[in-house]
Amino acid sequence: MFSIFKRKKKVMIFIDGSNLYHVLLKNCGRSDLMFSSFGKKLTGKDRVLKKIFYYNVKQELQGKIKIPEEQKKFLKSLDKIDNLEVKLGIWKEQNGSIVEKGVDVLLATDLVLNSVKNKFDTAIIVSGDGDFFPAIEAAKKQGKKVEVAAFESNISKEASDSADKVIKLKKSFFNRLWMPKKNNKRNYKSNKKNSTNKNSKSRSNTKRKLLV
Repeated sequence: MFSIFKRKKKVMIFIDGSNLYHVLLKNCGRSDLMFSSFGKKLTGKDRVLKKIFYYNVKQELQGKIKIPEEQKKFLKSLDKIDNLEVKLGIWKEQNGSIVEKGVDVLLATDLVLNSVKNKFDTAIIVSGDGDFFPAIEAAKKQGKKVEVAAFESNISKEASDSADKVIKLKKSFFNRLWMPKKNNKRNYKSNKKNSTNKNSKSRSNTKRKLLV
């Protein structure tokens, strides 16, 4: 029987966690994002959100770098979000700093595999990184739409040119997408590259912000 109801397009969202964390701090001054609400806003009412993939690095104590224990709590909080899956790459120490390894490959691989398996109609990549250009082109060859969501200052030419649509993020986009103040105690900063201020005068100045 012919249905008069049009099937809603399926959406999958692929978030480069470290990239989003840094651009949020730079442009909004905070990073305590409610991922479920963020995903729903990107998807819109006319489409259905099937899954969110969140990519970052698994941080462990190694060498002289001290990694905050709070990452475990943050990742555990993500596990409680319906239809969100965490994918972790690795990190290595280079000149006293943390360098990500494998995150871009994980994201690109999932984008292509899920397009081949027909798991989505539209993919939304939350990153303006041009390194995803080959994966975007591969997904489009499978007949999929690919959108890129990023701040204008963070969108590469490759990402902009290859995407079917560019969602230009700005500070006002995140209104009502931040965690309530009562939950701010969970916030932290896990990809911090600079040393913390040893002369902090109050405990509030040492609270870490939520990694995204």
